[in-house]
Amino acid sequence: MRHRGLERDGIAPYLFLSPLLVLLAAFILYPVVMNLIASFTEWKGYGAMKWIGLSNYRSMINDQAFWTSIWNTGILVCYIPLSTVATVFVAAILREGIRGWKAYRAILYIPNLLGPVIIGVVFSIYLRDDGSLNLLIKWAGGSTVRFLTSPSIAINSIGMVQVVWVHLGFGLIYFLAAMNGIEQSVYEAALIDGAGFFQTLWRVTVPSIRFAIEFWVVFNFIEVFARMFSYIYTLTRGGPGYGTFTLEYGIFSQGFEKFRVGYSSAWSAVLFIFCAVISVMQIRLMRTRNS
Repeated sequence: MRHRGLERDGIAPYLFLSPLLVLLAAFILYPVVMNLIASFTEWKGYGAMKWIGLSNYRSMINDQAFWTSIWNTGILVCYIPLSTVATVFVAAILREGIRGWKAYRAILYIPNLLGPVIIGVVFSIYLRDDGSLNLLIKWAGGSTVRFLTSPSIAINSIGMVQVVWVHLGFGLIYFLAAMNGIEQSVYEAALIDGAGFFQTLWRVTVPSIRFAIEFWVVFNFIEVFARMFSYIYTLTRGGPGYGTFTLEYGIFSQGFEKFRVGYSSAWSAVLFIFCAVISVMQIRLMRTRNS
């Protein structure tokens, strides 16, 4: 009887997990495997696949658009430290209990409610050459800034809008929750020792929410690599030229505009490797911290 009970205990977890495992296999594992297979073929998304081996990867290495997309993605990654510092700093200010801080938190969270398409369309109007922001700059005596029509400025505009501004509201909620887990006695001890706002932030708050900051950085990496398409499509369509072309947008362009699905799959494989490496680094970081 005891042996049968152990057998039932051994099978039960798998039975409960089986629906989830089936869904993961159908919607994650199968697409990943099929994408890898397609990356070695010449395929338009319909009809028979033609096996061509590593030709897609060789073409990708010699494709200037691919290397430009890597460079642009790297530029967006550089905005992650700014996003992290700005979000932690604003959250620390709101935690001080300034008057109306709940209203500020709600207002800053609004971008997360609007959705990427709406935000992209709104900013495409604000940032165009004859948009509201340029009209304000001209009124102040400046000259027109080509936010969306200059390659070097356009990619940085997307970085400020998507990586920094859009994530600010969600980051505030996230970091305020992490800060609320810090013992109040720690802040009281810092206050008794004469620590000011910045000293308390650097020596008490930041070390106490280190794990939250690490997770936030990894989250932003995944966002930059795999969730930028909606903003880029609505703001610049990857332009001017390849000025805002990223890996994610390149996958769309090659697969759905040029119907080179096999070649697009090779780009997807590279993106998958980047995201997998980031995820593995996060897991190792968590294990190191827990050990």
